Amino acid sequence: MKNLPEIIDNKRKSLLSVILEASPNFDELSIATGYWDIEGMKLVLDSIKNYKKIRILIGREPLLKRNNKQGIDQPEPDYPDQDFFNDLEQINPTLELKEVVIQMKELIDNDQLEVRVFRRSFLHAKCYIFGSYESSEAVGIIGSSNFTRNGITTNAELNALESDHRVVMFQPKSTEQEIGHLYWFDELWNDEKTEEWTGKFIELLNNSNHGQHIFSPYEMYIH
Repeated sequence: MKNLPEIIDNKRKSLLSVILEASPNFDELSIATGYWDIEGMKLVLDSIKNYKKIRILIGREPLLKRNNKQGIDQPEPDYPDQDFFNDLEQINPTLELKEVVIQMKELIDNDQLEVRVFRRSFLHAKCYIFGSYESSEAVGIIGSSNFTRNGITTNAELNALESDHRVVMFQPKSTEQEIGHLYWFDELWNDEKTEEWTGKFIELLNNSNHGQHIFSPYEMYIH
């Protein structure tokens, strides 16, 4: 694709701006991230809310382990539940946030948004893949940016963009061949130790102190 930078560092070009530029050309997005927050989703939601499919794969980063005294090589069983819940407690409830949450719930209800957690091991990789195997074009971004507000806007990051769809969509025919971005993502997405987490954030939201602020008493009753 034209005019998309090959290197994205949030200084010369933010990942957010690249996502917003690329998104009108696609209807599917796959994201692997060490963490994900609602404020990051809020920044891109308008540009992807009509997508056929949005897949978010969350995996605990090694540097974020709470306790490594026993040499633990797998994420804690409660990740990312407790981390996400703690973040919700820090967010100031606003009408704008309420609208974002409502739209995300609609995406889930319509099977447009799906979230899974990778539990086989720690996941340090981050990627953003526009397109699918059926797409005529595809863009793959791999690097250091988590799918968070700071990760796609202000943190000092380094991400590499691949706009050659033949590379992004490549499916190897042997173990000696290189893999494409989508193939790498699908291997983790379909791993037997990857767990469904799609509706969990709604439960965490409703159980947090913000549930009573973001939703009216009637909405909470209906839920």
